Amino acid sequence: MSPLFVLFVLVLSISKPVVSIPVGQDGNSGPCKDVFDNFSACSEFIEGGACNDPPATCCQKIATLNAIVNQENGGRVRICRCIEFFSMYNASRPFVTSRIQELPLKCNTQLSFPISERMNCSRYIYNFELS
Repeated sequence: MSPLFVLFVLVLSISKPVVSIPVGQDGNSGPCKDVFDNFSACSEFIEGGACNDPPATCCQKIATLNAIVNQENGGRVRICRCIEFFSMYNASRPFVTSRIQELPLKCNTQLSFPISERMNCSRYIYNFELS
């Protein structure tokens, strides 16, 4: 079982239940696996790592996440919630605001889902849906 999955389950068990997200028994499934797999390609850049530009794979994965939002009913909410859990997992390396703002510009795309330095989907989803 991967350490990311174990920590994800631990965070879910001790945090306030905002939304119920079922987790697969084998650690290789569940509603956030695809988001974690895609968004992790951007984590070094978003967390302010040494790279000045997001890797090409990050930009490709952002396009994949945008496609999920457009194809999946409730995709924006699910992706936001999963990135929120991702940010809790990486709490020691918070997202950097300037890098979040640079991501769509450097990847030559728009974000179809919210990302912030302090993810709070219950606040962002409503505002994001209105814009």
